[in-house]
Amino acid sequence: MKLLIDAGNTRIKWQLREDGQVLRRGGGELEADTLFQAIPPMSWPDVQAVAVSTVRSESARAQLEEAITRFTSVPVRFYWTVKRFRDLTCAYEQPATMGADRWHALVAAWDQVRGACVVVDAGSAITVDWIDDTGRHLGGYILPGRMMMIGSLRQSTARVLFDERPGPGDTAPGTTTAECVFHGINWLLQILASELGRQSLPVLLTGGDGPMVKKALDEAGMASTAGVLLCPDLVFDGLALVEAEPCDG
Repeated sequence: MKLLIDAGNTRIKWQLREDGQVLRRGGGELEADTLFQAIPPMSWPDVQAVAVSTVRSESARAQLEEAITRFTSVPVRFYWTVKRFRDLTCAYEQPATMGADRWHALVAAWDQVRGACVVVDAGSAITVDWIDDTGRHLGGYILPGRMMMIGSLRQSTARVLFDERPGPGDTAPGTTTAECVFHGINWLLQILASELGRQSLPVLLTGGDGPMVKKALDEAGMASTAGVLLCPDLVFDGLALVEAEPCDG
């Protein structure tokens, strides 16, 4: 069995896989004693590899590694962005400066589509990346995610005060501060969806707000004719690929 870990900015997710099948999954905060509670004690001796995709700081990585070693002596391997994996090439001149989770999502997307596509990871931040039909990463965008936008408005603007949350997906001009905030964020996501719909390329969506972006694409009626795929395990799938076939980049 292999333990795959996606350690994002706000939450850690993990999957226990064997022969490509997900046996168990879970997640939580690094500080929580229950992070790996869903893995039975009798399963830990069968873990043969631990692979991590993370954007966290060095100190947070050390803390995660320490938490894992409480359960297994298997070495913890961190996988970063590299210049090339198989036919996929990174657009960055310095690949190590690109978030590993973003790269692993691209690895999985290229393996799945084998052609030009757009990859959207709608998590704490929203990343949008393009791959051409030769496997060349063309670059992308990084935007604040929904919760990041909400948090920024709460903390940085003294007069933007709101508590209630209007219904999801509403985009009509707001008549309360809460409506203005939440409808405005939904409106931005709808604009993003409209732009994606103009690409005429397969769009692969992952991340916690992936379903919301897909809903916006569907409602806008501008979904790419090539298809919109919701792929919640995209980062894990890419991590599994690079763990099985490590390269030096």
